[in-house]
Amino acid sequence: MVKITELSHELLAKTKNARIAIDMTCGNGQDTIFLAEISKEVYAFDIQEIAINNTKRLLKENKIDNVIVKKESHELFDIYVNTPFDIAIYNLGFLPGGDKKIKTEALTVIKSLEKAVSLLANDGRIIIVIYLHDKLESESIEGFVSNLNSEFDVMKYKILNKKKSPYIIEIHRVK
Repeated sequence: MVKITELSHELLAKTKNARIAIDMTCGNGQDTIFLAEISKEVYAFDIQEIAINNTKRLLKENKIDNVIVKKESHELFDIYVNTPFDIAIYNLGFLPGGDKKIKTEALTVIKSLEKAVSLLANDGRIIIVIYLHDKLESESIEGFVSNLNSEFDVMKYKILNKKKSPYIIEIHRVK
């Protein structure tokens, strides 16, 4: 079985020659490292100091220097990235090993997505990894992406026989 992280990375890698990538929720830095390997420039955001420190430590250990890490909410990413970007990932929920009370919120994710789809380059992709900890968040996000216009293809990847398993939403700008 393919792990959700591996599948999300495979989907992101479909956009070739990515120049600008964004990790909207850098957490422990694994997605950030992957984005740095396939993109020229990466912006990584998180609201938790521990996540920022974990990501910076991992970047240093791997001698990666093409990443700008900001302690900032993903809903404000456009302060730092206000030109078209190629790929982005949201890994929703809470920081693995962290405080489960600090988690992504439907409202900020939707605000961020509204900005992100407007800045997404042609053939660009946004990947959203959703864990079923917050039904309101998942329903709100699905409602938002289901109403995107025909400039985008929106796909949902889910294991159907495992009700609690995380799933992926892919937004691909086709026009």
